[in-house]
Amino acid sequence: MNEQNNFSYLIDVYKESKMDEEKFVYTQSIHWDKRYKKNQKFLELNNLTNFRKNRVLSAGLDDSINLTDKLDLFELLESFDVNLLKKTLPDKNVGNCENSVNFLGYYFDYGIVHHINWYQDVEKYIKNNSFVLEIGGGFGSFARIILKNKNVKYFFIELPEANLMINYYLQSHFPEKKIFNYSDYKKISLKENIEKFDIFILPPKILDKENINYDFIINTRSFMEMNKKIINEYFTLIQNKINQGGYFLNVNRYYKSTVNEDIKFEEYPYDAFWNVEISKKSYLQKHIHFLLAKRTNIEGNIS
Repeated sequence: MNEQNNFSYLIDVYKESKMDEEKFVYTQSIHWDKRYKKNQKFLELNNLTNFRKNRVLSAGLDDSINLTDKLDLFELLESFDVNLLKKTLPDKNVGNCENSVNFLGYYFDYGIVHHINWYQDVEKYIKNNSFVLEIGGGFGSFARIILKNKNVKYFFIELPEANLMINYYLQSHFPEKKIFNYSDYKKISLKENIEKFDIFILPPKILDKENINYDFIINTRSFMEMNKKIINEYFTLIQNKINQGGYFLNVNRYYKSTVNEDIKFEEYPYDAFWNVEISKKSYLQKHIHFLLAKRTNIEGNIS
């Protein structure tokens, strides 16, 4: 069976989630509504298997090309541990990204370089057997690195278009892992089947209703593209669902305005029960902040 046939079911999962989109579509911001609304490209299997080629589907989620800094990729790799690179860099170019460099059988690009750096910073905070939740996972690049290095249950909250790419990208890299997606959710209980699956890829609002808590929660560069109402809803979810002693990684712009509102990092609605572990400018992106905070049961130093 060829790859096209292997992954054709993912288009059906996508169609099913789009049919039910009114249940969670109000969480979609203007920023993404402009890109995804009535976009028929996501219905073509050929586009899915080539989703990173000219960023036909991955536009807005894909940092494979760096047009501003013109940094040398090989020089950037010198700042990483060789063993980590060997273990972490992919050995296949899933999505056929034309900006990926093949060196000694490994593929890398500017986006992966960022994600490896983030992972280096948080590696010690992610324990095996943890429950990890990523809100806005792009096409799954950062998740792939974590899954490559850690034995965790990985949950996604994303829009149907991004979920389609995540499904394809992670199944291509981890054919041995079992993925729970929206079609599964409509047929069987999520809570009762957690042990049977490794990765859970679902639209917004579904995990709000599930009695599941998380040890490590991630949002990288997508809160900045949501309006304040949606951000508040996600912070409520995070602060209700994170375990005591759990961590929240927040990597977002200091300021952005693509949703008819000014979205400022300093105004994110953290409650008082957080201790800052890491707070700095993000790697190679001085307009973005990298904040890792730990959930506490007493007032922390987040303010």
